[in-house]
Amino acid sequence: VSTQSFFFFFFFFFFSPAMEPTTGNNRLLEQVDRISKDMGIGATQAGDPGSRGAGDISYIARYVDCIDGLGASGKGAHAPGETIHLKEFPTLIKRAAILIYRLTQSEK
Repeated sequence: VSTQSFFFFFFFFFFSPAMEPTTGNNRLLEQVDRISKDMGIGATQAGDPGSRGAGDISYIARYVDCIDGLGASGKGAHAPGETIHLKEFPTLIKRAAILIYRLTQSEK
């Protein structure tokens, strides 16, 4: 492991903020949950902010309604040997498209 890689990991792991729950973010989660149930794929719940990975969106989550974690699952994130469940993509793409559609149709 290079010094640069170690520094990046250390900084990202220890100094990246967790995405804190907000009222607006929870409203988005409710919409994703409703869509997931409508599609028959089950409920969608927020993960514990202290135990999930840091994402770039965490830096703006307190200023704008946003949601993270809509992508495919896998193991070994951002490391050699990382895997991803590609068979999830059709369902996740459909869910994201429905979410975008419903957001564009909702009253402001």
